[in-house]
Amino acid sequence: MIEFPSAQKDRFRDLIEGLNIITYEFDLSENRYIYVSRMAESILGYSYNSWFTIGFWYDHLHPDDRMWASEFGRYHTKQHKAHEYEYRMIASDGSVKWLKDIATVNLKNGEPECLQGVLIDMTQRKQTEFELMQNKEMYKTLVEQQSEMITRWRPDGTFTYVNDVYCRFFEKDKRELIGKTYIPQMPPDDLDRFTAFFKQLTKDKPVGTFVHRVILPDGEIRWLKWTDKALFDDSGEIVEYQTVGRDITVQKRAEIALMESEKQLQLIFDNAPIGMALTDFENNYIKVNKAYCEIVGYTKEELMTMTFEEISHPEDKKLDEEITAKAKLGHVTNFNFEKRYIHKNGSTVLTELHLNVLKNNTGSPHQIIAQVVDITKRKESEHILKQTQARLSAILNNLLIVTIYEYGEDINFVSENILDILGYSSDEFMNNKDLFSNLMLKEDIIKYDRRVDEWKKNGSAGVLSNEIRVRNRKDEIVWLEDHMFEVKPENGKTYFSGIMIDITQQKKTKQKIHDTETKFAAVLKNLPKVVVYQSGEGRDFVSENIAEMIGYQPGDIISEKYFFGKIMHPDDLVNVKSSLQNWHKVNEEGIQIMEFRLEKKSGGYVWIEDHMFKVKADDGQEYLSGVLIDVTERKLYEQKISQSLKEKELLLKEIHHRVKNNLQVVSSLLKLQSGYVSDSHTLDILTDSQNRVKSMALVHQKLYQSKDYSKIDFSEYLKQLSVHLLNSFRTTSNSVELNVSSDNVFLSIDLAIPCGLIINELISNSLKYAFPVERKGIINVGVNSFNNNEYHITVQDNGIGFPKDINYRDTKSLGLQLVNTLVGQIDGTISMDNHVGTSFKIGFSSKENSKLN
Repeated sequence: MIEFPSAQKDRFRDLIEGLNIITYEFDLSENRYIYVSRMAESILGYSYNSWFTIGFWYDHLHPDDRMWASEFGRYHTKQHKAHEYEYRMIASDGSVKWLKDIATVNLKNGEPECLQGVLIDMTQRKQTEFELMQNKEMYKTLVEQQSEMITRWRPDGTFTYVNDVYCRFFEKDKRELIGKTYIPQMPPDDLDRFTAFFKQLTKDKPVGTFVHRVILPDGEIRWLKWTDKALFDDSGEIVEYQTVGRDITVQKRAEIALMESEKQLQLIFDNAPIGMALTDFENNYIKVNKAYCEIVGYTKEELMTMTFEEISHPEDKKLDEEITAKAKLGHVTNFNFEKRYIHKNGSTVLTELHLNVLKNNTGSPHQIIAQVVDITKRKESEHILKQTQARLSAILNNLLIVTIYEYGEDINFVSENILDILGYSSDEFMNNKDLFSNLMLKEDIIKYDRRVDEWKKNGSAGVLSNEIRVRNRKDEIVWLEDHMFEVKPENGKTYFSGIMIDITQQKKTKQKIHDTETKFAAVLKNLPKVVVYQSGEGRDFVSENIAEMIGYQPGDIISEKYFFGKIMHPDDLVNVKSSLQNWHKVNEEGIQIMEFRLEKKSGGYVWIEDHMFKVKADDGQEYLSGVLIDVTERKLYEQKISQSLKEKELLLKEIHHRVKNNLQVVSSLLKLQSGYVSDSHTLDILTDSQNRVKSMALVHQKLYQSKDYSKIDFSEYLKQLSVHLLNSFRTTSNSVELNVSSDNVFLSIDLAIPCGLIINELISNSLKYAFPVERKGIINVGVNSFNNNEYHITVQDNGIGFPKDINYRDTKSLGLQLVNTLVGQIDGTISMDNHVGTSFKIGFSSKENSKLN
């Protein structure tokens, strides 16, 4: 595009403004002029600003030209073609103005954006043409200048006159036509109508109009409209026909396109999944679709004899009247609100209405189209959900050291017992989203934010656990253990939920232990078989009694880097390096205890127990410190260690017992809630959740009942879990036989819980989907051990088989998502065979577990 200097632009604009034409730019998306020259005001008489209102062009078209002119313009715009046409517009004084519109289409990204063109006042010309038609002397000249085709011909088909327009249209010379016969090529049915039309012209009715198609030499089909007049002699015989015709192809195509559009709109209306109704302002139904009839229970025929007031809830009729009154004024054209209908069976139907006011050609409101959605079940579910939330909140608020939270784009919740933990109410946290961050210690915020960002980048998989420090209202530091996870509802936006547990007391206890051990190390400094050391930040130190332990002097050890690594037994070196790497990964938290053998200077090995920990000095520097203990004769400590183990076992047993009880409470709550749910889908979700909680609770129950608190008898656990699931699905499992076969396998809690959940999901899937309509079947569950640390879990049924069009590794099913996640958690593998029924096989290994014979 050429850019002109500003002064040149002004001269060009002045030149345009001085012409007796209207230059314009029309925005297609906004349906209005965005520029017209000043001549627009003088030609039609409307104010300059009124031209920029939406719909100005269409609203001021002559009624007879409005339909075809708008379709003509729309058709050529869609074809990206420049076009020109003549039409009439109504001036401000009511007079009719003829305008010639020459328009070009401007594109943006390949699509029409706006029209640019000129409007030429043709009124005077049209008046002149009309006067010329009245003047017989100028008849021939007028005829030749017309855009219409004009002919005269005798009854035998011989032309006596054709004008230039006719010749150009059919690509003929006058010499080829005058004095000769010529019938354009037409479709057969149009040719028959052509012959019949002229036979019906009589002296009493000599004039008629005929529309037909012609086939041009290039094969294009065009539509022509003729006004034909028969001329008679004194005896009443037809001596000649005079015809005037014009090409109406564009108009005809626009009409056909309009008819197709109306058919499509009617099809969309009739088959819309939501209720739709068209009414007038007397509340009468004009049109309704099938979905609307299903919502209110009446047939279309019945509704056509009724008003919507007759089926409206009495308490909503006043609202209907208010909205109808506003709609009649036309100031507001869209309304959204909830309304109740009285169903034909007498029940109340809750709906959500979206009303649009339709205007007639004069711009006055005359009809209303309503989109109606039945929200009865949604409202009932919302009511049940509120009751459930109220009950759960009451329970959660009585757990003094546990608080629950949820946050997301459309959700913000903190349980009320946060007040007991931090001294701030739940409302304070929900009204101030930054309050919790402001209470966290700065060094914890950085670490916490980094871990959350990494977790979200990895897809927010699993549960993210953190320990953080927060200041309560009394400015005291409170330790919280945070367990956060992502929730992805089927019909809603993703949000985050979590549990925070007050672990301040545990932390204080741990700190006291740490302080005691530090003091104890100072006491042991001068004991013969205990060596104290420090390393890092220029604080390298080894107590002198190291010489009595291994024969080397402190100076020998400090002067040489990695001295202990060189005299460490080769079999112990790998384990020590691995332990140190793992300790560094957790930022050297707690005390790192390692056992290894050191070769003495005189030969032979001594067993060392190394207690290593990080010390943070008052100046902020950190260094390593520790105690090396000669444990070659550790029998002296066996009694103390045995007593300590008993205390820890007792504490561990109590923890498993309490966890089991808490999970049992959650399971009972889910079971209680199931009694209030009528929706089968929601009931299935609650049952599945109850079974998952039960499977975890059973692990903790087996642990606190076991003599070895680190492992459970998985075969016994599996039998109890299977019995529970059969009872849980007793309405569908009466004809199903469940067989359990397991080696004598003991698993740690880290494996028992995910394995229990995996088996729970696979047995539940078989019970729910493998045996429809009381079909009999068998489910076989097996756990086998190989090579002491390899395990296979098999869940097999002889049911209808897993759907072949569903990928079990990538499915929306929460159960199968959970199975795949848990298999990954235990570093296992999963495979499926559905040739006969469905068989899932999970393989995993553990160095800590073995088969007991």
